[in-house]
Amino acid sequence: MIEMRIYGLTLDAQSKSPVVILRDMDNDVMLPIWVGPMEAMAISLVLNKERLPRPLTHDLFLLTLRGLKANLRRVEIIDYKDGVYYAALVIYGQEGRIRVDCRPSDAIALAVRMGAPIMVAAHVLQLAEQAQEQGEPLPQRDNIPPQPDAATDLVRRASARKEADLISGMLLRYGSLPPATPQEADARYQELLRSLDPVSRNKM
Repeated sequence: MIEMRIYGLTLDAQSKSPVVILRDMDNDVMLPIWVGPMEAMAISLVLNKERLPRPLTHDLFLLTLRGLKANLRRVEIIDYKDGVYYAALVIYGQEGRIRVDCRPSDAIALAVRMGAPIMVAAHVLQLAEQAQEQGEPLPQRDNIPPQPDAATDLVRRASARKEADLISGMLLRYGSLPPATPQEADARYQELLRSLDPVSRNKM
């Protein structure tokens, strides 16, 4: 198996779906894996070192493993069939080693949280390359941001919407907003408006 790392997070030009780009440690091979928006957000939050007040599903899973005195040793992308990747978690616990079938997107989200290696079977890379030769080419290097942040913007926009609802409620109830200096107010509402804007393709 070949160890790979997350190289970037981008958008598929046609489907507009998030794509995680994996790259081998020697920077010779890239592997795109299409994921859902929630999985992309879960991966991007960790890459951008965003902290949330409560654990998300992947965090909860790892907390449960720790509670059971088990450890996620690595994740493996083991097969590629009909355009679908298959993955497995390799977990070591008190009963020894176990393998758990999972989606690659969840495997990657767990791996980045634990700092666990992402391993890809050599034949998967070959099959993916053949598929790319018959279809759409890989995203070009210049179009992949080194620090993916598009999914994190989804969280920021959700927070901004909540704040917008709060401000609207205060205006309806009291007819005014809490006092603030012009600089504070300007910075606050500029950030609010920025978060509510659609995410640009450059950020993706």
